[in-house]
Amino acid sequence: MSSNPKMEMGRAIIAAAYIAVGIILISHPGVTGIIICRTAGGLALLLGGFRVFTALRARGADWFFQLDLIVGVLLLAFGIFALAQPKVVLSVLPVVLGVYLVTECVGKIQRALLLKKGGYPRWWTALSLGPLTGLLGVLLIVNPFQAVETSLMLLGISLVVNGASDLWILWCFASQSGREKSGQ
Repeated sequence: MSSNPKMEMGRAIIAAAYIAVGIILISHPGVTGIIICRTAGGLALLLGGFRVFTALRARGADWFFQLDLIVGVLLLAFGIFALAQPKVVLSVLPVVLGVYLVTECVGKIQRALLLKKGGYPRWWTALSLGPLTGLLGVLLIVNPFQAVETSLMLLGISLVVNGASDLWILWCFASQSGREKSGQ
């Protein structure tokens, strides 16, 4: 773990954001999901339009700008689709975030093992949070739930657990670092 205070503060802010977004998803899954899709659709339209405009202005230039045109058109198509069919986009979101949580699981296990190596006495608490995050990620991937709202609530719970476990691991590293500085 980094001893860079700015990096640790950034991690803590991201963890707190996970918790906040998770709580919002748990309490208002339907509305939040539609807002997320429509916002993503609007941003994709803006970025896609910019890419298409840039590529058309650079007509005849390198293949790089031709690729910009393709990416721009794809972003425009996604934006239109996300605005027109947000529930379809939402049905894929839990799987994508589930994959992310499974990869987070691996990182949490690695950090727990670093705590053990550093002599932190309760390293096993951090270790137990990694598989819990991974399990919630797998549940999102498998997605046995038919309702998108239920999946979004599970996603919210997963984000709260992920954020809380990140804060706990940061706290563990901070207390371990404090012990090393005081010579205990």
